[in-house]
Amino acid sequence: MAAVLQDRPPVAPPPQKGMAAGRSAGPGVSVIDGLLPDAAQSALIDAMHWMPVHFLNRWDRFKSHELDMHWYYPIAFSDEAYSANVEPALEALDQTLQPVLDAWRAIKAAVGRPVRLYECMLSANTFGTEGRVHQDIAEDASRPSHYTALIYCNRDWKLEWAGETLFFDADGEITGGVMPKPGRLVIIRGDPPHVGRSVSRICPTDRRVLVFKFWAEE
Repeated sequence: MAAVLQDRPPVAPPPQKGMAAGRSAGPGVSVIDGLLPDAAQSALIDAMHWMPVHFLNRWDRFKSHELDMHWYYPIAFSDEAYSANVEPALEALDQTLQPVLDAWRAIKAAVGRPVRLYECMLSANTFGTEGRVHQDIAEDASRPSHYTALIYCNRDWKLEWAGETLFFDADGEITGGVMPKPGRLVIIRGDPPHVGRSVSRICPTDRRVLVFKFWAEE
């Protein structure tokens, strides 16, 4: 069995050499705690806490499955994922959202290479709003250059509240999992299959995640 596993190609490439140190949660997935100083992390979580969210039925947009729905707020967004640069939109945000720009700058420093941001949004899940296993980019050839960064933005999180982010290989086996610890950063390189699981029935809040999607620039 071990020989068979070794022969399989990884779903995603290993972390970039210039990336800040963090623990691995599977091929192409790096977990970094303490990205932001305590005051900056608190300011970001506070800003995401009061941000209003809209209900999105992803079935209507992506034809995934009828229960694929969640809450979200588009902070900086473009339908032109392969060519857009929405960083100027982040720089033009109201002062109350300055923590979002600060977080993006910290992410760029952690990645350690030139990148181009094409989407920034707040995602929220409540009990019963199930995610789906997916990849962010449809074209296989483009995935090695793609990054997604997640910052978990709840003030507190308990193990029994669930809400894990899971990663999978090409055979549908779990390669890693991450708990949504407040302020934790997950950098995903190469777009492996992943899903944000629903929170448990006893969870008293929604699970809020600040999401940045971007490309490595040559």
